Amino acid sequence: MNELLRVEQLRVRFPVYGGVLQRIVAWLPAVTDVSFHIERGETLGLVGESGSGKTTIGRALVGLLRFTAPEVAIEGHAWFTPSEQARPIELLSVFDGRERRKLRELADGLSPHELRTRLRRHIQMVFQDPLASLNPRLSVEQILAEPLQLHFPELSKSELRDRIAWLLEKVGLQPEDRFRYPHEFSGGQRQRIGLARALATHPDLVICDEPVSALDVSVQAQVLNLMEDLQEEFGMAYLFIAHDLSVVHHISRRIAVLYLGHLVELGSADEVYFAPLHPYTRALISAVPIASPRHKRERIVLRGEIPSLLNKPSGCPFHPRCPIARAECAQFVPPLEEKTPGHWVACPYVD
Repeated sequence: MNELLRVEQLRVRFPVYGGVLQRIVAWLPAVTDVSFHIERGETLGLVGESGSGKTTIGRALVGLLRFTAPEVAIEGHAWFTPSEQARPIELLSVFDGRERRKLRELADGLSPHELRTRLRRHIQMVFQDPLASLNPRLSVEQILAEPLQLHFPELSKSELRDRIAWLLEKVGLQPEDRFRYPHEFSGGQRQRIGLARALATHPDLVICDEPVSALDVSVQAQVLNLMEDLQEEFGMAYLFIAHDLSVVHHISRRIAVLYLGHLVELGSADEVYFAPLHPYTRALISAVPIASPRHKRERIVLRGEIPSLLNKPSGCPFHPRCPIARAECAQFVPPLEEKTPGHWVACPYVD
């Protein structure tokens, strides 16, 4: 196993403000004890209902959100400090000497600046809304030049232009497109620009947050095929976040299923898609339409509504809606158990 990223017991919570003085009155647990790993060159699909914590995990891993976790490592190097504050490395100047020494030990003696420069370019993100993620005041050339100038300052102006032209060609755009602005492109073309920006730093891992959900079906196929071609050429790994299970099954090697911030099932794409074990995953799969009028999948309709994260049920978070729930389910949170080789499920009562 050639492990690239390891995440252990990731937790993300958001403050809830209230009162006249707008003080913190509660904490919203968006992600709770999520653990997984991604191997080099593979695609891990992350699925779940809206509000399950998929995007939160992606944004936390690229440093856009604070989190706590005993370990988040890329190629064995600590990505963020394991302190309770879980502040990113760029804020290390406010840490005391003990925390600074601890982080440097985890980073094999690298300084915080060296670690940030060395690791940050290995993990990039493609956002759901390509127009919102691209600066409308910058041309495509300026957008692609920013990461190149930051991580490769030794590039000359001519080398920089050649590199930008090469990136545009790799994602199916023309070199002369570098003079245009984001609003002059279609949705699919803007997403290609986002891919080119992520590709600029030669990343080992790209986090794709619903990269095709806002695109037409034909354009979705083009972007997915492009992502697969780029992965094959450059050996990148993807964390593919989506709610469309058919798309996730098509592109992923393994699939992880989230519910209310908890990981409930993890296994190979075929096992999770064709032989799901957790009741929640079975309900999700039953909602996927079949492109044939002669075949019909039996729909599993879950009872009740999704609980609020501010008032999560005790024990298993899914037990109020689960068709096989028992009284014991309200007493403890089931851990992930390996039911078959490589297929993990957070439910002790499934076959």
